[in-house]
Amino acid sequence: MGYGSGELCQARLLDTERSAVEAGHAMHCRCPAGLTKLVTPVLINGKHVGNLVAGPFALEVLNASRLRQRRRELKKVGLESRIAGLQASWRGSPVLTAEKLEAVKTLLEMFAQYLAECGQRLLLEEAGRQSPLLQKVEAQFTAQGDQATTVRELADRLNISPCYFCKLFRKQTGLTFTEYRTQLRVEAAKRLLLNRHLRISEVAFEAGFDSIPYFNRVFRRLVGCSPSQFRACQSR
Repeated sequence: MGYGSGELCQARLLDTERSAVEAGHAMHCRCPAGLTKLVTPVLINGKHVGNLVAGPFALEVLNASRLRQRRRELKKVGLESRIAGLQASWRGSPVLTAEKLEAVKTLLEMFAQYLAECGQRLLLEEAGRQSPLLQKVEAQFTAQGDQATTVRELADRLNISPCYFCKLFRKQTGLTFTEYRTQLRVEAAKRLLLNRHLRISEVAFEAGFDSIPYFNRVFRRLVGCSPSQFRACQSR
């Protein structure tokens, strides 16, 4: 739409991005022209690393009545001279029904989830390559087949003190041992959720969690959606 509208649109987009990060899911952003963008946050280990943005889309045809309404809206924000740019923006934007907009939102959330999973795997792989201690811990997990092993038990097996174990693990991986083990359990839960015959509670306990509310809370923080939402996305 030209000078003046870009700054306002960018400010609205930034506000929507912040809201989407706080909510942990995709949100709509309506620009001064009345067009809609979708903003989906990408979270890796619960940390915001970027956004996926789709649009702009028109949710209705710009007829004479809506054009007059949009003109009034632009006048309120001092952009009444941009009406020609508004019409050009609408002509260049696809018109989506509510159902199609919801489909785009679902695709964005699935792609954001895929990026988050790739990021988590890369972080764990990188930590494993750089941490001799983590390699020993993983060898212990493989040998014992038990991720419920305590820090004290691992430290004893490696002949170091629990305090030094925690300090060294954090230094080499950038994670506490609890954070690392929680990530492993969430990855295991994601694999188990593919089996639709398992209840969510069964998945949680089999992955190593002893509290359903805690499992749901951690899963949402690390994956960006609830276990049931994750399962639903995988079945599409």
